[in-house]
Amino acid sequence: MNHNGILLGKRYFLYSTAPVAEVEGWTFTIAPGFKMIAGGSANPLQTLISVYRENEKVAQLVLHHRRSDSDVTVQAVSSELLLEIAPATRTVSVAEKL
Repeated sequence: MNHNGILLGKRYFLYSTAPVAEVEGWTFTIAPGFKMIAGGSANPLQTLISVYRENEKVAQLVLHHRRSDSDVTVQAVSSELLLEIAPATRTVSVAEKL
């Protein structure tokens, strides 16, 4: 992941308030005022991605890993967010709706 990684026990987490973060080959662009926490899944074939605004979770995604590829599944997203996923470029953009 990047230099903001935290190792807790056997699980590795990424905490990021940066506008751009890289997770398992995917690039996440996060609007100002949001933070992202990635990792923590007990399943090594999945990476959980949670997006927060202050103390409220506003989105949860899962990266599913296969032998040569990975994809993103949206589990929950606030109606106040604009979430754009581009599988071809492996990018995810999170912005607040106007």
